[in-house]
Amino acid sequence: MITLTNINKVFQTNEIETHALSNVNLTINKGEFVSIMGPSGCGKSTLLNIMGLLDDATSGTIEFDGVNVEGMSDFELAHCRNQRLGFIFQSFHLLPSLNVLDNVELPLLYRKGVSKKERRARALEVIKKVGLSHRAKHFPAQLSGGQSQRVAIARAIVGNPEIILADEPTGNLDSKTGVEIMEILHTLNREGTTIMMVTHDSNIAQQTARVIHFLDGKMV
Repeated sequence: MITLTNINKVFQTNEIETHALSNVNLTINKGEFVSIMGPSGCGKSTLLNIMGLLDDATSGTIEFDGVNVEGMSDFELAHCRNQRLGFIFQSFHLLPSLNVLDNVELPLLYRKGVSKKERRARALEVIKKVGLSHRAKHFPAQLSGGQSQRVAIARAIVGNPEIILADEPTGNLDSKTGVEIMEILHTLNREGTTIMMVTHDSNIAQQTARVIHFLDGKMV
């Protein structure tokens, strides 16, 4: 589904260059559950952002189903992010002024042809899937860390994405809650969703089918 060829990413601050990624070659197949491991600052999250079309590579090519994203317009890239990708962030990124139901509905607001009634029905369905039906009207400040991450997962999957990109989805959680979050991700994977997950936890990584190790911006 995703092919990276000779991907490099260089951040420039004044006259200082930081090479975040160096000649990364990687293929992710449909239906895989892949984890990316490595120490802090090794390029894991940068790689995930590039794969999720949230950031551009300095050089190299990225293909989705054989189509080079370099040739896509901004509209096409935004459409791909909204229709095909789901994002789960370590810090949840929930809007504090919206309740759980409204937070989960957000990605569907940008989809043409989805009525308010359908948005509500789909949001309630995925909220039930992550076990939070009883919290649908609560606000983020009223939720535990584990509940907030469940809401973030519901928001990521409400649009039925083909690929989920998860950046340390268990990083801020206790071990028991982390196990529960992984169970949800495994269920989604069994249902056919491709998952790319960044983690620093070897126990979490060992639960995935393939582990990719990074060090100093390189696959090792």
